[in-house]
Amino acid sequence: MSRSRDGFVWTPQSGFSYGLRTPAVVSSTPHGELSDKYDVIVIGAGFAGLSAARDLAFAGKSVLLVEARDRIGGRTWTAYSERGESYEMGGTWIHWQQPHVFAEVQRYGLNDFIETNAVPEGCTIYSKANATDPVISRSSQEANKTLAKIEMLMARLLDVDGKGGRTVIPFPFDTRSSKRNNTLYSQIDELSIKDRVAQMTDLSQEERIMIEAHASSFFGIPSNDAAFSAVLYTYALCSFDPKTTEDAIMRYKLSKGTTSLALAILNDFKGHRIFSSLVKSISQTDEPYGVSVTLESGKEFNSKAIITTIPMTILSRTEFNPPLSLLRQAAFKEGVVPTKMGKLLATTSTSLPGGYNIICDGGSLPFASAFADGTRNGEPLLTFLTHPGHKLDSDEEKLRLIETLHPQGLTLTSARAHLWSEDPLAGGIMPVRKPGFLRKYYEEAHRPHGRVYFCGSDFADGWRGFISGAFESSYRVTREVLQHLNE
Repeated sequence: MSRSRDGFVWTPQSGFSYGLRTPAVVSSTPHGELSDKYDVIVIGAGFAGLSAARDLAFAGKSVLLVEARDRIGGRTWTAYSERGESYEMGGTWIHWQQPHVFAEVQRYGLNDFIETNAVPEGCTIYSKANATDPVISRSSQEANKTLAKIEMLMARLLDVDGKGGRTVIPFPFDTRSSKRNNTLYSQIDELSIKDRVAQMTDLSQEERIMIEAHASSFFGIPSNDAAFSAVLYTYALCSFDPKTTEDAIMRYKLSKGTTSLALAILNDFKGHRIFSSLVKSISQTDEPYGVSVTLESGKEFNSKAIITTIPMTILSRTEFNPPLSLLRQAAFKEGVVPTKMGKLLATTSTSLPGGYNIICDGGSLPFASAFADGTRNGEPLLTFLTHPGHKLDSDEEKLRLIETLHPQGLTLTSARAHLWSEDPLAGGIMPVRKPGFLRKYYEEAHRPHGRVYFCGSDFADGWRGFISGAFESSYRVTREVLQHLNE
C-alpha cells in the first residue's frame, strides 16, 4: 500500500514519522496520453470533484481531473496501519438522513456500517481545560441531567417563530425557495449565535454560557462569528429531532472506510487524471477552449469549462484572470470563518470498559474534546479534535498531554493525525457562514464566474460541510455545466 504525504504517526518506540499508508494514493494518467484540450477540467479529487468528473464523462464529455494532493478524497480519507487497521483521518460519519451520499453508498454496495457511540450508557464524562488542572468527573446521571437541560434550552433557542423554528427554513435543500417562502429566514440569518442567545433575556448566566457553548460546538468557532441560521438549518435537515440530528452528525461510518467510496467513484471515471499538481491560476477568454488552468509546474491545459472544488477558505490563493468580483472575494474571505480543527486518533493500553468522553475547551490544552470509538489491536481508540498552533506533529511533550486526560492517567501507545487547520490545501475542516451571508454574498458566491463553476461541500444548500453536501453540489454544478456545453 502506498503512503500519502498527508498526516503523521507517532509511537513511543519510533517517535514521529510523516505520511500515512492509504489506498487513496493512485497513479496519474501517463504524460504521453494527456491532451492539451478537454471539454471540462475538474479541479480537486474530493467527493465533489470525483462525482462531477464521473458524471461528465458518463455524459460523453472529455474530462481532466487535476488534484494538488497525491491522493483522492480531499478532506475525507482512510489511512491504514501496518497491520491493516483503518483510521478515518477526515470526514467520517454519514446517515440515511443525508440523501445524496446515501444514494452513492447504496449505488456501490458499501452500505455496511460501524456504529460510533461517543457516550455509551453509564459512561463517566470528564473535563479538563489546562495542563495543570485536575480531571473533573461527572457521573452518567449528572451528564444526562445536563444533556436534558441543554435539549430544553436548544428547543427554546430554535423557537424563533413560535413553532419550534420549523417554518423558518421550509426547504433546507433549496435556499432560494426557503427565502422566497419565508422572509423570516433572511432576517434570522443576520443574527449570530450570540445575538440569538442575547434575545433570551430570562436565561441565567449559567444557562447562557451553557447554550452558547453547545450551539457553537456544532462548528468549533466562537458564538459571535457563526450565523444562528447555521444551527437552525442543521436541525431543519433532521426534522428538528434532537436524536436524529445527533445520529446524522456523528453515529454511522462505512465499515470499508470512506476511501472505498472514493475509489469506487474513481473506478467509474473514464477520463484523465493528474495528481500532485497544484493549480496556480485559472484564466478564460472568448475562445471555444479558452478556459485554462496553469499548474505550479508551468504546464497549461485548456477546456470549454472548469469546475473548481478548491475549498472556499483558500480560493484566494488561486489567481483568476479575469479576477473574481470584489463581492465574491469578500464572500470567500470575510463571509465565512474556517473551523480551525485537526483530527487525531490515539490508542491507549489503559482499559476503558465504560467508554471515554472528555471536554477540554476553555483553556490552554491542545485538545477540544475526545471520545472512545472502538479498538485497534485490542486497545481503545480515542478520537480527538485538536486546536491549531500546538505543533502536535513534532512536540512529543504536547502530544503526551493526552496521558493526563483521565483521573488514573492514560498510557499512550500510538497517535495518528491530520492537522486540517494547518493544511495549506484545506485551511481547516470547513467554512462556517457569518451572520448576513444570505443577504450579502449567497447569490454572488453561487453563480459561475464566466465559464468557471464553483462546487463542493462548502457550496451546498443542504449538508454543507458534510460528505453528502459534496455530492449535492456536484450534481447541481454538473447539470449546469452540461446545459452550458449543450447550448
